[in-house]
Amino acid sequence: MRNNQRRFKQTPSAAGAVESVASTMDFLSPTEFVELPSRGLFYPEDHPLHQQETVEIRFMTAKDEDILSSTALLKKGLAIDRLLTNLLVLDMDPRSLLLGDRNAVLIAARKSGYGSEYKFSIKCDSCAANNDIVYDLSEGEITGNCFDEKFLRKNNITHNAGTGTLDLVLPTSGVEVGVAFVDGHGEKQLLAEHGTENSVVTSVLASFIVKVNDDEDFNYVTNFIDSMPAKDSKFIRTLYPKLVPNIVLNHEFTCAACWSKNDVEVPLRAAFFWPE
Repeated sequence: MRNNQRRFKQTPSAAGAVESVASTMDFLSPTEFVELPSRGLFYPEDHPLHQQETVEIRFMTAKDEDILSSTALLKKGLAIDRLLTNLLVLDMDPRSLLLGDRNAVLIAARKSGYGSEYKFSIKCDSCAANNDIVYDLSEGEITGNCFDEKFLRKNNITHNAGTGTLDLVLPTSGVEVGVAFVDGHGEKQLLAEHGTENSVVTSVLASFIVKVNDDEDFNYVTNFIDSMPAKDSKFIRTLYPKLVPNIVLNHEFTCAACWSKNDVEVPLRAAFFWPE
């Protein structure tokens, strides 16, 4: 090992000063505040993001790129969670983020790390020709009818601040249910159940229906879901996606081959975090 102190002719105090400056570099990562689609209104009171409209995140670093390129983490499905752990300034479980808020953080991180330009290829619905698209991630829009008073009144939906649910009465059975938005834990459980069972519909319903007639007992709720009339099942499965607070990346393009117009949801593929 070389004697760097002698090589640079530093005094001990000078060397200490250099080390001090180097150590402070660890704390100089720039940060930004990301608007949460949920506005923090659907987290429990003990959650760090309860009633918080924004969350502070760090800019992506080379260390974060290591995480995204880790074969082991990717195979285990842990890469995004590890990335979020590094990005979030708050000390919190990244899987406790609601999915819409999670998407907002990831999109903001991609923009700070590689810019707003996102290139992808997609097929035309009319002629199946491939079209190369350049999309500006800044065009993403925050959506969610959970904040649309007119929509909520029309569907007789009320926000229950005590349970953090959106409560409504199902049209066929007349049963009142409480809906909660899915977080990372719920998504993981849902994906696991889809891989091992054929109960796709009931698993989806159980991921967001958390209360039946003011009863939050898990067995009571799942028993009701199993016997729910098909009309009620279809009704709430159609309604739920419209309520979810999220950031949506939609893009309209004209096919270069047949000139037909297409409206697509921008796909978040591998190139999202690994642009050319």
